Amino acid sequence: MQAFLTKIIPIFLLMTLLPSVNADDHENEIVISALEYYLIENQDALIAKHQELSNLLKEQDQKQLQLEILFHEFLIADMSSKKVKRKYSRLCTESTENILDQGDIQSELYAILSACFGLSAETNLFRAASHGTKSGRMIEKALELDSDNSFNNMIKGVGDYTRPAFAGGNKSRAITYLKKAIDLSKSNNDRESSLVIAIASFHLANIAFQQREFDTSSQYLDRSLEIAPTYQKAKNLKAKLSRN
Repeated sequence: MQAFLTKIIPIFLLMTLLPSVNADDHENEIVISALEYYLIENQDALIAKHQELSNLLKEQDQKQLQLEILFHEFLIADMSSKKVKRKYSRLCTESTENILDQGDIQSELYAILSACFGLSAETNLFRAASHGTKSGRMIEKALELDSDNSFNNMIKGVGDYTRPAFAGGNKSRAITYLKKAIDLSKSNNDRESSLVIAIASFHLANIAFQQREFDTSSQYLDRSLEIAPTYQKAKNLKAKLSRN
């Protein structure tokens, strides 16, 4: 997995288990900046960087650059309102065939594409069934390749509770996968694994909140915000929880 991160796709540096010790400093800076903007929900900064990277792609066709663009599209879609979410999830899913045709696909890439198709299914009723199905297929492929990858388990868990029951959603199963993502991350004493714990903890808090288990929700939120105090989604849920 580490070779994959350092050679093929260091854009997942902050979302996976192992640190990329040989990744280029400039690529690391792009990833770190993107995640920082995502945590504080600075949509304008992410869109501006996405445009900058897209302009570079017109001049040079590089796999690394394409994947950095995909990463920004996923982050923007995940944090945005319906109209913007639809636009960037569409851009993300439209890149799928081109990326898969390049071969040598590792599990984390299937997971991130699964997330993109899931976001697309949320915003487009006409493609909800087909994209929901594709999302499910890709996360299953990711887990087939690496079932002990914290990122893959986190994406599976998030998809299982955000997807409606008629489309295969299951909150109990989601909790199992999110807890597994946290357990897998605990064995690594690095910032990247801590961020997986923070994000998975937020989603466990959100599930508990939806089920009106407010004490449990508060405990998971405290863990998430202790690791990532600027995580806006967690802060917003904390404020909502204080009113109950």
